[in-house]
Amino acid sequence: MKHLIIGFAIFIIGCNTLPVGSEQMRDLPETSTIELIPESLDTYARFVPLGFADYLLLGKDNQYESRVLINFSLADSSLDSVTSVQLILYPLDSTPMNFICRACSTEWATSGVTWWMADSTNRWMRPGGDYWAFTLGQGRLEKDSTIVELNRQYLNTLVRNSYGIIIFPSDTGFTSIATLAVTKTSPRIVFTYADGKKRTYYASEDAHIIDSLDIRINPGELIVGSGVAFRTWLWFALESIPDSATIARAELSFKPQTLYYRSEKLWIGIHRLTESYSQRGKYTAFEKTPSARSSYVPKDGDSVIKFEISGLIQKWASYRDSCPNYGMLLTAEPENLKPFRIKIFRSGPSAPRLKIHYILPPSDRFTR
Repeated sequence: MKHLIIGFAIFIIGCNTLPVGSEQMRDLPETSTIELIPESLDTYARFVPLGFADYLLLGKDNQYESRVLINFSLADSSLDSVTSVQLILYPLDSTPMNFICRACSTEWATSGVTWWMADSTNRWMRPGGDYWAFTLGQGRLEKDSTIVELNRQYLNTLVRNSYGIIIFPSDTGFTSIATLAVTKTSPRIVFTYADGKKRTYYASEDAHIIDSLDIRINPGELIVGSGVAFRTWLWFALESIPDSATIARAELSFKPQTLYYRSEKLWIGIHRLTESYSQRGKYTAFEKTPSARSSYVPKDGDSVIKFEISGLIQKWASYRDSCPNYGMLLTAEPENLKPFRIKIFRSGPSAPRLKIHYILPPSDRFTR
């Protein structure tokens, strides 16, 4: 009987102790999903260097014009014995294009040349490139290669007083020329001498420069584009997300309107701003490597562009002091793609939406 009483007492005491793991089951992590719209947004345009593109774009239409610059390290000896000067170009597509060659009169640099700038610090005297008034030669891009006979009358000026050649499109439309990146198809100039010998000079620098002609951003418009860079800034208020949250998923999405394109697939990137846009505007610094990128097929009118940016949102939520939320910049990725422009709606069902799903840690599971 004594043993029975002791056993019953132990049973009663044990019933007041919760099973191992029961508190952890009650304190499951809290999850939450929020959907945000931009609190602030803006667009600006910039002429950016296009010198390291995979092609040299030549052409024009009612919205854009693209010219090609090619420099050569030409020798200045024995010019009197040169009997022929040929420029050889290699088209990358089948679009024929008539063009004019002129000698460039101002020094330029691949890394900084644009429609307005000869390099990163010096402006052209004339937007679109400075050149001597005479025509070096004329040709037509077609088939596998194009050979242009340059006027030997201006050879001395080309070699001693010029900085390569500017190629101007004569026709409407666009075509692509091979760059100096591959020796086999690199632009070149061939000198033929009186004794029959030939000397080939390969391009030392090349680039194309693009003007957007009369394109203007209307007040309130949000544009992303390439060739001439159109960039859109978006800022979302994230203060409601606790800094202890783990971002499980964050997706930015919008349905754009295509305004102009010359490629079957367009690429858009998201870049984190590293300083305040409200203070610096279009000069605001941003990370060159995109936090995310996504493609868009303009022929599909119902396409929605989506970006997975949980890593970026996690930085902003967890490191508010060292990584402030200055917003994100939407750009063409890269910006030296063939020209395109898309419009982002400011409001309505097609406007940008940021949907964030996050998880909060459970409350202290070891307290009772």
